[in-house]
Amino acid sequence: MRVQPVSSLTDAVEATKPAPDVRRARPEHASGYEWDGNAGFIQTGPLSERPRTWDAFILDSGLDPDEVEVVGDPQVRGWDSNAGDGNIVRMHYYRLTVRRRTLKRDLDELVKAAKRVRRSVNTEQANTDRAFLVALGDLQLGKADGDGVEGTVARFLDTTAQAVARYKRVAKGAPIYLVHLGDCIEGMVSQGGANTWRTTLTTTEQVRLYRRLLIEQIKAFSAVTPRLVVAGVPGNHDEAHRPLHTYGDSWAIDSIAAVRDALDLAGTYEHVTMHAPERDELTLTLDVCGTIVGLAHGHQWRAGQHNTWWAKQAHGRQPIGDADLMLSGHLHHLRIEATGSDKTFVQVPALESGSQWWKHRTGEWGQPGIVTAVVGGGSWSSLEVLS
Repeated sequence: MRVQPVSSLTDAVEATKPAPDVRRARPEHASGYEWDGNAGFIQTGPLSERPRTWDAFILDSGLDPDEVEVVGDPQVRGWDSNAGDGNIVRMHYYRLTVRRRTLKRDLDELVKAAKRVRRSVNTEQANTDRAFLVALGDLQLGKADGDGVEGTVARFLDTTAQAVARYKRVAKGAPIYLVHLGDCIEGMVSQGGANTWRTTLTTTEQVRLYRRLLIEQIKAFSAVTPRLVVAGVPGNHDEAHRPLHTYGDSWAIDSIAAVRDALDLAGTYEHVTMHAPERDELTLTLDVCGTIVGLAHGHQWRAGQHNTWWAKQAHGRQPIGDADLMLSGHLHHLRIEATGSDKTFVQVPALESGSQWWKHRTGEWGQPGIVTAVVGGGSWSSLEVLS
């Protein structure tokens, strides 16, 4: 566009004037007015009589009576006014509290919508953005302490039934991730073999019992979910030999392999997958619907040093260092620790009931249970311990 030359000083001055004000004209309000978009007040001018309706004042304030209502009784200030010829008229100001009519309806609808969303959680539609996590460890089958093998087996089956029921309530249709965190048997290698004298089952009996319990658990969960993922890591009690041959030379890992073979022979378990660490490894890392979950028994670090160990794994670029959620067992009590880096450490309680040695040393006894939670999208929710 070609610019026309300025012909005079006047033209030059006119050219520098500010642009005209293009703001919308302000409406004429009542004497006093305040409105934040949802609520406020209107102050009337002096009135000799109270109006039958306040709609005219709402309109004068630039609002719509169909959308705005007066709430409660107006505040009133009255005085006598001389109308002339000796006539005294009682005058009043009215302060009206007003709100948007749709505000209450909107809030009610929000509550109803939230309830609809909550109900939708319990629908039978498959959920692909979250999973139901079941985490347990430290059965130490064969251990004589507490309520013994019988108590641990009963607790295992009971908490499995509880977990199935909870899955139907909070995550029906979602995949289930079942993770076993080691020490499935008491074994004969702990304390240089000294624990053998307080063990009621042979090693092969312990392993056989664990395999059968794992099969029962898989049958229970696979019957209610479209996809079941089973994962396990080795512990210290279930080591096959000491000194170690390889870190994965574990009765826990052997049981996962054996159960996988049994499922393949049985058929109809195509929706079940099973995972264990690579050879000579102790940990496993899974992508659970967008949440990276790391599994470790917990004997790799000293008590209370899990975050230091985890940070070193991240520094060394090990897969478990990337985990959003790290699960462990080993210390037999529940511990949940979230850090500002959006990482959470969960130490699950044991399923065996307690240790006489630990009681004699500390006075403490076990609080057995399993951990369940909803996991996905980089986080977790709805954690509950079943016992």
